[in-house]
Amino acid sequence: MDLYHAIHMAIEAHDQQRRKIDNAIYATHPLEVGLLLAKNGFDDSVIIAGILHDTLEDTSTTFSEIEQVFGNRVAQYVFMCSESNKSLSWKERKVNYLEAMKESPLEVLYIICADKISNIKTIYRNLNAAIWDQFNAGYDQQKWYYESVLQALEPIKDHPMYHELSTYINAIFHAS
Repeated sequence: MDLYHAIHMAIEAHDQQRRKIDNAIYATHPLEVGLLLAKNGFDDSVIIAGILHDTLEDTSTTFSEIEQVFGNRVAQYVFMCSESNKSLSWKERKVNYLEAMKESPLEVLYIICADKISNIKTIYRNLNAAIWDQFNAGYDQQKWYYESVLQALEPIKDHPMYHELSTYINAIFHAS
């Protein structure tokens, strides 16, 4: 039942939002994150946090709303997956996010990994020279960020999701 409520909350929270690269309905992204986590055998609280991972950062959903419905563990995981201050520059936000990853529990690293797999697969599907114009930061910054995320995910480097993310990063940023 909680998974149903998480899916419903994510769809409702991201209503009217579209993905910038392919203009897809935004809710497809958090649902893909949840499916990746489910496929890899994570428990419901990790899957739910994966489904809700962008709600604090990109919608009006509050920590209290998530905590009230899904408990403190899920709310904390979602919080740890969120950028803390959207008023900072793109680079400052990413540096802060990478620093926070160092203190994150493994479950959060898996959620972040699933999120980045979903994002990088969207880039890969839509890869062309103009794609980088759609980001707040271009190719070089994106390359730095994804490589830095992969480095921050070292504690889970033996997991298949880490290898999947690494494969896509290499295909996009290191293909000759």
